[in-house]
Amino acid sequence: MSPVAINDPTEQRDQAPATKPWKSVQTSPLVERISNPIREIVANIDLSAPPEKGVEKPLINLGLGDPSVAGNFPPAPEAIAAIEASLKSGRALGYPESVGYPDAREAVANYFDEGPGGNWRISKQDVVMAHGASGALEMCISVLASEGKNVLFPKPLFTAYETMAATTGAEIRYYNLLPESNWEVDLAHLESQIDENTAFCILNNPSNPCGSNWSESHLRDIASIMNRHQVVVIADEVYAGLAWNVTGPLPASATQPAVQGKFNRRVFTPYASVCGSAPCLVVGAVSKRWLAPGWRLGWTIVHDPLGVMGAVRVALGKKAFVIQGPNSTMQRALPSILAHTPESFYVNTMDELERVGKALFDRLARIPGLKPCLPQGAMYLICGYSGLDFEDDKAFVTALHKEERVFILPGAAFRLDGFMRFVTTTPLETLLDACDRLEAFCARHRK
Repeated sequence: MSPVAINDPTEQRDQAPATKPWKSVQTSPLVERISNPIREIVANIDLSAPPEKGVEKPLINLGLGDPSVAGNFPPAPEAIAAIEASLKSGRALGYPESVGYPDAREAVANYFDEGPGGNWRISKQDVVMAHGASGALEMCISVLASEGKNVLFPKPLFTAYETMAATTGAEIRYYNLLPESNWEVDLAHLESQIDENTAFCILNNPSNPCGSNWSESHLRDIASIMNRHQVVVIADEVYAGLAWNVTGPLPASATQPAVQGKFNRRVFTPYASVCGSAPCLVVGAVSKRWLAPGWRLGWTIVHDPLGVMGAVRVALGKKAFVIQGPNSTMQRALPSILAHTPESFYVNTMDELERVGKALFDRLARIPGLKPCLPQGAMYLICGYSGLDFEDDKAFVTALHKEERVFILPGAAFRLDGFMRFVTTTPLETLLDACDRLEAFCARHRK
């Protein structure tokens, strides 16, 4: 008898007994809570579709807050060299510590530490590395929020906060930002949202989507409320240092000489610098200030002068273990990136963002029905609109894309109807082209 192959289909075998048909595989109820507000608003807009007949214009996509898209904001050569050296060193081939390599954590601590006399003192034990700012925010939110608690988010806001909080079961409450006051916090409204079940309050400064930069005085007023009610702050400062103007007096840091390899904040004030002994978690990343969101490296810094965040430190370590630490190559490169990126790189970036933001503001201000807000920081300009024949923001952006081949995120994507957000890392020529199309569009749809 000839040998039979192990998987020979001619081999006679007992047939398995018939089984019931497979049922649909169910997912966790926690995942069902997750939503993406931006996706929901623009679900019917296909950016990959060809233009409709009679619309002979290239697509202008102003929806993504990614400084790398157009190629006009490249990272510093020193940062690229640091990554190349990390790759060649052989030191980034293994698993990192889940909270991050000690030298990466120490580099973050040294970069932001204010030194003797400063309020914000940092050691490497205060730093947890993460998979970008989003990863750091998700860690912070998940270790503090739970069923029966409530969390405070600004309105308007980066709606990914909602997505990250969805699985915690916490109630989301919003506090208002005031457009007439350059998007400062409505302090009375903020305080009215706090109760004994408030787990934390997120502050986002400089702001996405508002492009605002709060003053030292305003931050002290916020800190006073947080301290009075013993509410922990999560300070989303991914745009830290990307600010060129401020409402109110300039802080002392605006005129201090720059120090290479340190965080020269200029007109930006970190929350941890002015909150006294009140605890907070500060989130940052290389994505914005270093112009490379694809590098996916962020951090959380624990500010805890009173020593009341011991359980939070442990919980952050447990969350870090879930991902086994962020990218090793980037962590090994980080000390050199922070130490050797020249101050001129940051200054040039801010100068260009300010130039583009001012030119865009001036152009939008000349279009009837639009009310732009002059940006003070971050990478955005927010612009109000009124007097157009649309029932809501979704109808507005859908028609703008269909008629003029311009895609822009509406204010509804940030819980702010009647506004739209421009990304100022887009080349100015492209932005002005979009403005010309927007002006024609508004003229056709004016009530």
